[in-house]
Amino acid sequence: MKFATIGTGDIVKEFIKATKSFDNLNYGVCYSRTLPTAKIFLKNIDEENTIITTSFEEIVNQKVDFVYIASPNGLHYSQALFFLKNKINVLLEKPVTFLKKEILELTQLANKNKVILLEAIKTIHSKEFEILKEMSINSKATGAFLNANQYSSRMSKINKNIFDSVFDAELGKGNTYDILIYPVEMAIALFGEVKEVKSISKYLKNGVSIADYVLIQHVNGNITSINSSKNNFQTVNSQIYSEDQTLEIKGIVTLDKIISEHHIARVGRIEISRDETIHPMIQEIQEMIHLIKTQDFVKMNYWLNLSIQSIEVLEKISVINSKN
Repeated sequence: MKFATIGTGDIVKEFIKATKSFDNLNYGVCYSRTLPTAKIFLKNIDEENTIITTSFEEIVNQKVDFVYIASPNGLHYSQALFFLKNKINVLLEKPVTFLKKEILELTQLANKNKVILLEAIKTIHSKEFEILKEMSINSKATGAFLNANQYSSRMSKINKNIFDSVFDAELGKGNTYDILIYPVEMAIALFGEVKEVKSISKYLKNGVSIADYVLIQHVNGNITSINSSKNNFQTVNSQIYSEDQTLEIKGIVTLDKIISEHHIARVGRIEISRDETIHPMIQEIQEMIHLIKTQDFVKMNYWLNLSIQSIEVLEKISVINSKN
């Protein structure tokens, strides 16, 4: 199965590293806006036999089985639209789009052209999340506090009023569309459809968020509280709680450890740690391969529905705070 990549950032390096675990994957085409950038990128990851192009049409001509899009967030919609129109399967980095209407259009097009579209969000595709969800159901969880803080390497630039990459007002839109997507999508995957959203965000001078504090009420009555930022270090773990049990989560993005603590039944403490020998992106790649091979559009639409609901929440948060 031959694939192409769009983007030459660290996330693409990690993606290529994860693909090494699959014997049936061939890195066919690397797209970059400039040839020198692509050459340096491929040299650094020891993939110098991969075709380089600055043309999307060339990717189509190379007859790849899927394209992994990891360009700046603001380009996701237009680039995915191009490849879906050309009947190329798309693995699209999070967030899929900025607007609900855009992901709805992409979903409709993928179904119409019988090609796979999947959001590359590693958390909900992991085996650890399957365990967490089962434990959450079994404990009859009533809500969660999800803590997702990741200090940005660009803070020195931000302090000089330089806003680029994820903090660019058009291409990134800040924390809301970067780190916040993880706990929001996790909450929906755990507790279901959202009934109401309340939020307060802290904004930078260019109008993008650096921190978001969100309260979600789900249709089933559960409540999720989220603390998310890119200017703070993480010291407090996340928790899912029920009447007599707490599930503690270390590492909201990669689910490094899940700790189950019973308070009434006294059945003991259970700890489940992530297998660090398995790259955290492997399972989302496995799911993409599975969907392409089986043409399982029911499963594809299940995943896309989570993406749609998550983008709707992020869009509401942006609208709420634009009025404040």
